[in-house]
Amino acid sequence: MKLQLENLGAIQKADIALEGITIIAGENNVGKSTVGKALYAFFHDMSSWKQVYDDICSSNIERFLYLRSTFLEDWCMKLSKAKRRRTSKADQLQKHYAHEENFLVAIEDYQVAEEKTAKAEARDRLEKVLGDYCYDYMFLYVKDQIQGLWRQSTREIEDWIEKAVVGAESLELDELQLQTQRLVQSFQEVFNFQYRRIGTRETRIRFTDDDGRTVTFFVDDKGGELDQPIRLSNRVFFIESPKIYDYLSNTRYGHVQKEYLRYLMSPNIFKKGNPIAKLTAQDYDPVQTGGQDILQDIERRLVSVMGGRAEFLQKVGLEFKDEQIAEPIHPVNVSTGLKSMALLEYALRIGAIEEGDILILDEPEINLHPQWQLEYARTLVHLQKAFHLKIVITSHSPYFMRAIECFTDVCDTMDCLNVYRVMKKQDNEVQITNVSYSEFGMTDLYDDLSAPLEALETMLDEKYGE
Repeated sequence: MKLQLENLGAIQKADIALEGITIIAGENNVGKSTVGKALYAFFHDMSSWKQVYDDICSSNIERFLYLRSTFLEDWCMKLSKAKRRRTSKADQLQKHYAHEENFLVAIEDYQVAEEKTAKAEARDRLEKVLGDYCYDYMFLYVKDQIQGLWRQSTREIEDWIEKAVVGAESLELDELQLQTQRLVQSFQEVFNFQYRRIGTRETRIRFTDDDGRTVTFFVDDKGGELDQPIRLSNRVFFIESPKIYDYLSNTRYGHVQKEYLRYLMSPNIFKKGNPIAKLTAQDYDPVQTGGQDILQDIERRLVSVMGGRAEFLQKVGLEFKDEQIAEPIHPVNVSTGLKSMALLEYALRIGAIEEGDILILDEPEINLHPQWQLEYARTLVHLQKAFHLKIVITSHSPYFMRAIECFTDVCDTMDCLNVYRVMKKQDNEVQITNVSYSEFGMTDLYDDLSAPLEALETMLDEKYGE
């Protein structure tokens, strides 16, 4: 995979390869997190797009029927002389037709038909479906007299169907347009509307998948444009902070921990209001094949390093069970570094991360001792190799980056490692360069990240004359 970014945040241009592990490295405030957030905004919802698309279409059709049924409701009230409106029954009827595949297909066929004969045939099918809806709606009010009233009301029914057909012409069901709207919304949510580079008119993204298929997307103040639909099976998750560990302790979501954790693994999650309207628990049915032994070895190693592991207790929430302490430790008393390690082990154990996923980690080395940075790096490298994950890491730790580099070498996955150096030039322009295949490039990057410590050493040398 490859993602080409243009005029995004502080970034003018960047070509990012997603082959195995991708490291975005540099100083603070140079745009490292921007890359990770852009990846999430672009990929989010795309792995489940078929379901998202169906839900959007159903929602649009349901609203269309709701608005078009005002006349039917008033008319049926007069016919039946009813004193009470059948609002609940009408809602159920609209939901049923909104999810009826024949209805969706009839509208789509009518919208796309251009040749005169094909248009007429498509219109006949749409009128038939709308007539069925009208009949079922009348049945809610005049059940006993439906046959007679249906024959007597031909003019009113035909008039209603005619107006409904005209309205269906402009009903938005085009997949490309709906996917474009969802991408625009995603970028607005992730970047709080500040995704466009200052002084430019549009942000442009070019995505090439593992099969070589390329999709181009651009967004400006007026909207967005996508040249063809995105087809992607990889789910994407973003771990912004170990603070997710604290949110997991909410007992309200104890029965849906995997789904809740997947929800929490997204940018800006701590600034959102009420977390989730609905979550449905799913059985853990991992798609990994032949990797369970490796996964268990990774989990055991992490537990050994931490001296325990996180466990969810239904009445109290997520607790850390230290092997040396009898009483479980509450989240508020767990160190931030331990939360980082425990969160990763817990996510693997409950199946929140599976084969083929895209995992974005924003400076995961923060709060980790150098030894734990090595263990965390070892875990990521082994996971990537065993389960074909695509892992994107933003970092400014030479310890952590060097650990990733060494472990990928030991595991023979160096050809899937891409390291990008992010630098801000004097004109405030951000430059992103792939230094993976340059010995001097990697050396310069390590020198850059280690420069503050060397400056302190130089200061002391000057004082003591060494």
